[in-house]
Amino acid sequence: MKSRVTAQVHRLIRSMSPAEKRYFKLYAARHRIHGGSNHLLLFDAIASMETYDEDALLRRFKGRGFIAHFAVAKQRLHDSVLRSLSAFHATSSVDARLRRQLHEVELLYDRALYDDAERHLLGVRRSAQRHEKLHVLMEVQHWERRLLERTHYHGITPPMLDERCAEAARLREHMAELDGLWDRKSRVALALYGHGQARSSTQVEQVRTIGAGDDIRGAARFGTAQARYLYHHLRAATAIATGDLESGRRHLLANRDLLEAGRAAFIDEPHRILAVLSNLAHVCMRTGRYTEAIGHLHAYRRAPAEWRMPRTGDLAMKLFATGMSMELGIHCASGDFDRALALVPAVEQGLQRHGSALGTLRRTGCMFQVAIAQLGGGNAAEALRWCHRLLNEAHDGPGGMAAHARLLQLMLLLDIGDRDLLPYALRNTERYLKGRRHAHRGERLLLRLVHEQLKARDPREARAAYQRFHDALAPLADDPLEQPVFEHLDPLTWVRSHLTGRPYGQLVRERAAGRRAA
Repeated sequence: MKSRVTAQVHRLIRSMSPAEKRYFKLYAARHRIHGGSNHLLLFDAIASMETYDEDALLRRFKGRGFIAHFAVAKQRLHDSVLRSLSAFHATSSVDARLRRQLHEVELLYDRALYDDAERHLLGVRRSAQRHEKLHVLMEVQHWERRLLERTHYHGITPPMLDERCAEAARLREHMAELDGLWDRKSRVALALYGHGQARSSTQVEQVRTIGAGDDIRGAARFGTAQARYLYHHLRAATAIATGDLESGRRHLLANRDLLEAGRAAFIDEPHRILAVLSNLAHVCMRTGRYTEAIGHLHAYRRAPAEWRMPRTGDLAMKLFATGMSMELGIHCASGDFDRALALVPAVEQGLQRHGSALGTLRRTGCMFQVAIAQLGGGNAAEALRWCHRLLNEAHDGPGGMAAHARLLQLMLLLDIGDRDLLPYALRNTERYLKGRRHAHRGERLLLRLVHEQLKARDPREARAAYQRFHDALAPLADDPLEQPVFEHLDPLTWVRSHLTGRPYGQLVRERAAGRRAA
């Protein structure tokens, strides 16, 4: 199998849009790239390949001069494609435009056109200030100092230097604020990506300690919109991870309003509004605000047009994966399983269309929601099929979707009465969960239930095991540390279905109606 380095030009060319490919051909013809027509022939051949096959290329171009130095030809093609993409996207973002304008300042300066360079630099400064591009303002200061030195400080007074010094200090302070918030945010994210939502009081305190910091004056103490965004982002992530959903929702709403009011500062990072709106939908779903959750979902889908996001394959993939998972989750949580099941064909099409580009986390997230929808719709066997499909693809670590899927698999095997596969699935789940530092009590109770069901000799003993599971599980429903089990699996409603003989989907709808009323 060819290495990833060998196939890098294939990955780059396959990532290009039709417009970018057309531009490359014009660019190559205009710049007379070394290799001439051979260069374009190689580009077209690689672009047509679904998977990279170097042997096929060598056979196809056998006898052409560039084959003797094929590695060099590929590298030159790769570099040429990157240069054409750089030219094509030279004004695609504020950052790209400012970098280009700074280069123009350098060109003017090197030609001794100092007045023109200074006027050009003033435009860069104004745009960088409007869009809060602190890194660009640092570069602007560098060029302003060079221009001052060139004139030997003609016309500059000590108070003017004092003002420049104070401005530089403010800029360094703003940069330090961003650095500190980013570091704290990253440490919280690192802890959560490793283990998921906090599972013990020790973990709760650890996450809170990292996330809280000096919080006396809140977001108002920060000098930039970027820093205020990071503050609310950090506080929301900390609150949600420790079970404080209401506080998390408040900080997410604050960030939504901040982003909408200050678009100029975030115009190059439209993914932030998508993240905030998707998290808002998720938190509202978990707190029973289903109508509000649907509103945030609609806002999520409108955001690309409102923020004028370029329609790329990456954006289409994210809109499918996150949007579909959110919509399925909201319908399942509210008990509207018919609507959830109506989305299954679209899920299948999206999984096939986007393939491995989705990544394991996004793919398994969609599959898990479909499995829950099938369970709520009374299709336990179909839910189990989706569960098995998920487990065949999932390779995530502790706290990931695979853990929830393994527990759901046990519940579904009990539903359909498959006593042949159940012991095998139980052993695999126990081995998988053994590596986790802190298993939820609800998870351990479910494993104990499966053991008792396997030992039950008659329906009376089986029912008694379900009742013990219910009685031990019910007190955990309001424990913030146990919420991931109830959020993803809803084992309390599931066991009540076994005890009452009523459909699981009907009980979910009744529970959702109660949450709406509350």
